[in-house]
Amino acid sequence: MDSVEDGDGEFEGLGAFGRPPAVDPVVPFNPFKNATREWSTLEVLKTVLLAPLCLVRVLLLILSLSLGFLCTRLALIGAKDVLRKPFPAWRRPLFFPVRFCGRALLFACGIHWIHIKGKPAPRDQAPIIVSNHTSFVDGIFIFYRHLPVIVTAKENLALPIVGAIIRAMQVISVNRVNPDSRRHASGEIKRRAMCNDWSHVMIFPEATTTNGKAIVSFKTGAFTPGYAVQPIVVRYPHVKVDPSWVGEGPAVYTLLLRLMTQVHNYMEVEYLPIIRPSFAEQKNPRLFAERVRVTMARALNVMVTDHSYEDAALATEAAKQGVDSGAILLEFTKFERLFHLSSKDAKHFFSKFRALNCGRRGIVTYENFVQGLGLPDSTVLRQLFQFFDRQGSENLTFHQYTFGLAFVSKHKYFPEALAAIFKYCDGVDNGYLQRDDLQPKMKDVIPFLSDQQYIKLFDRMDSRKAGVLSREEFYSFLEANPEYVALFLISKPDLIPSYKKDERMFMGLNGLRKSNSGKY
Repeated sequence: MDSVEDGDGEFEGLGAFGRPPAVDPVVPFNPFKNATREWSTLEVLKTVLLAPLCLVRVLLLILSLSLGFLCTRLALIGAKDVLRKPFPAWRRPLFFPVRFCGRALLFACGIHWIHIKGKPAPRDQAPIIVSNHTSFVDGIFIFYRHLPVIVTAKENLALPIVGAIIRAMQVISVNRVNPDSRRHASGEIKRRAMCNDWSHVMIFPEATTTNGKAIVSFKTGAFTPGYAVQPIVVRYPHVKVDPSWVGEGPAVYTLLLRLMTQVHNYMEVEYLPIIRPSFAEQKNPRLFAERVRVTMARALNVMVTDHSYEDAALATEAAKQGVDSGAILLEFTKFERLFHLSSKDAKHFFSKFRALNCGRRGIVTYENFVQGLGLPDSTVLRQLFQFFDRQGSENLTFHQYTFGLAFVSKHKYFPEALAAIFKYCDGVDNGYLQRDDLQPKMKDVIPFLSDQQYIKLFDRMDSRKAGVLSREEFYSFLEANPEYVALFLISKPDLIPSYKKDERMFMGLNGLRKSNSGKY
């Protein structure tokens, strides 16, 4: 067997693919975890004692929502083309009762007074407002204070009663995982921001809620138009009940109950100075977004991280699967920048990681790795594990696993690797792989592969159950399981023509490490 191996038997690289960039150590921090303490005896007693107050607050909440819905319907009588044209000046005062219903909702949640610092800027000076996003309370306050045009997730429009009120705010709805929807929303933001007949445009650029202990990655929709923005930072000083509405935390009804059985919940809002983009930032909205993000983080005295909405979705899925969500977070923005990784890719990689028996802690040992792949212990398997375990900890994390799979599957030579592997396996050059003809090739690549293990592997590849693999079937299997491409390249480092390796050597590995384009 030809392997990429030095004198100590350690992994060196993947032939023409080379070695992947260094993996930065992951800071164990989860911005999507609610810190509310468990029910203590004192907390249960307090909840029982405040039950009458809670009942009054529930009635106030129901009354406020009902009146808000009724006032919204009355204010919209005769309104046409609501989502395309701004309201005339005479119609806007009709929404004032709805705004005060919003303030009543805050009162029902135990927020009796709000400490406000700074002043909101006039619309003609800063047409766009951006804020950190911690709880549903953020949106209610901004609705009450500004009645802005908001950018909201499309699914929020389906909420009972609240969805109807949100629609009346002439919202820009966006599907967060659909690039076309995001581009359309960006165009709508610019169209409305440039016309003072609209209200302020309000955006939560994190596109998800956090626990308020960090500012996660910003989407660039608020910054692409190149207009001045006014940041707002919201804080919730608390001891017992964390008001953050995040994936790993109480359900919304439980959170409401906990808030309503507090004597008082604290809320602080600070309007920061207007931030105007430089010429370079108008050309590159990501730079503008980053400057605003750092400014807001400094005002809150919290860190900035590369987590994103995709991480929040992964954390929610991990919690459902019984895996520690903190162990699954990728800081997805880094992977998106380096490899153009999609949320669909990340979810697929998570399902593969789960199949390796990662357990509650989200850790895969070498034994789990071999057992999960259904392959025999061998030198090439140990080298494959070392390819993923770049820090040599003997334990594989989801971050390391995803980094390795993304490096292979998004590599610029990946299509050539597929073609080279198929050509190597297709000894008779007929465009198909017969079960019996493929077996010796696979045993050459994976030593000690038993007949039973080979049959199971072939059955996974043979989606049509025809006993023969087409080129498309073989490619499809390798695309879904990039670790097998890595196996071939470890075992057969000269599989891809030598000129590819010469080109890689010319580029230099340092250039690979510094590249942000996702093409290696």
